[in-house]
Amino acid sequence: MSVRKFLRLPVFLLGLLALCSCATPPHYTSEAVGIGYVKRIVVLPFENHSGTKFAEERFRDVVTTEILSRGLFDIVEKGEAQRFLREELVRKEQETLDLATAQRLGEDLNVEAYLAGSVGEWADKQNGSYSYPLISATLRLVDVKTGQIIWQASDSESGYRTLDRLFGFVSDDASAVSFRLAARLLKTLQE
Repeated sequence: MSVRKFLRLPVFLLGLLALCSCATPPHYTSEAVGIGYVKRIVVLPFENHSGTKFAEERFRDVVTTEILSRGLFDIVEKGEAQRFLREELVRKEQETLDLATAQRLGEDLNVEAYLAGSVGEWADKQNGSYSYPLISATLRLVDVKTGQIIWQASDSESGYRTLDRLFGFVSDDASAVSFRLAARLLKTLQE
């Protein structure tokens, strides 16, 4: 076997791996509503379905940073959102926004939509002596006037890298993985 033929397989496999890791996450964008009119949003507290404490808060901050760095929307300051939710939801003993509350949210905070999300998994996985983070999440943008979902995306991201494992390198940490996941999810907003 010539050296050239021997080198083709690893190059092909690396190219295939690169293509697979850049796949577009499953997402939905409403054709009826669209996102073009949304200029200012509020990021609501995320839900945590993982076993990791504060995973939802960590990912919420990551998503907020990614939105601002990409210039996607203006975002209401976190404290203002918490003030509104405390006044509206706690007073009424509600846990979620109904349409009337979402409309008041829009008027009170001067936003066209809110971003809600959930963290499904935030865990450290083990493969032999190699450990790596795995994070999954869903984000959705909802119109405050109609309650209609404008956009939604879900995906997961892993810190596992075959070459890192083979050569004994350390995987990316959960922070780096969460930023990659947020960036990939939010990229679907721009498609």
